[in-house]
Amino acid sequence: MKSGLERFVENIVRHTDCSKEEKEDLYEELLIHLQMSRGQLMEDGLSKEEAEKKAMALFGNEGEIGSQIQQAMFPYRKELMFTLSVTSILYTVAAYCLQLFWEGNAFIMWMVVSMASSSFIFYLAVNKSVHLNRKRWINSTLVLHALIYLYGGMLSDGLSLTILPIAAGLVILLNLSLLYLTSLNSFGSSQALNRDSKIIHALNITAGIFIIGATLFIVGGSLIMIGGFSPIMLAFCLPALIWIGLYIAQVKALKKNKRLAYGLAVVPMLFIVGILLIAFLPKLMY
Repeated sequence: MKSGLERFVENIVRHTDCSKEEKEDLYEELLIHLQMSRGQLMEDGLSKEEAEKKAMALFGNEGEIGSQIQQAMFPYRKELMFTLSVTSILYTVAAYCLQLFWEGNAFIMWMVVSMASSSFIFYLAVNKSVHLNRKRWINSTLVLHALIYLYGGMLSDGLSLTILPIAAGLVILLNLSLLYLTSLNSFGSSQALNRDSKIIHALNITAGIFIIGATLFIVGGSLIMIGGFSPIMLAFCLPALIWIGLYIAQVKALKKNKRLAYGLAVVPMLFIVGILLIAFLPKLMY
């Protein structure tokens, strides 16, 4: 049966968005600290039960301590999530209305999906459910949100108002910043990411968002034009498969050859530059 201190520490750790390994390290450090505090109080003449209760009372409320640790690990993330959700909702409404009244043909499905992901980000920022793996949910939602707005930026690019693609780009940048903050920040454990690992992961997260977004856009457009699935569409998935393979190779190469890892990281970034040149160079020339 777990002691009162163990249950107390578990409640604190449950309020953080750490990975399983990070929570184990945090749990061990907090438990050792409280056990030492209990030992000192017992030396002062208190019984074990009394010392345990007083040690927990001196330490503070579980929820408040957990929130303070969370804020220290992910500073300003809650505020950034608020900003991202509100900005995204405003952009969605503006883009939908402009497409409806300017072009006469708005994309209702994109609006519904965009509003749903924006609202869910707002929900995750406001509500702190200890029953969810929040880190996984937040990262998954942010990846999906970035893909939605990459697609939305492509849709709004057809309008003569250049402010919409620019606004979509700013939303994506804020989205990526939150994704980096959530996925690359680690509690000080043996598995914490070093500087080179963080750079490699950041480059590949960015590349993956653009490559997968472009792949989905091309495959979706092909389905609309052809009217059904064709085996040729599998070729459009090749860039995404190459990116996955390069990502895995970079992570493995980091342990032995950093130069090789960074060299491989350049390949998907060059692919992104190619996508951007194809998309925007003709407009800049004419």
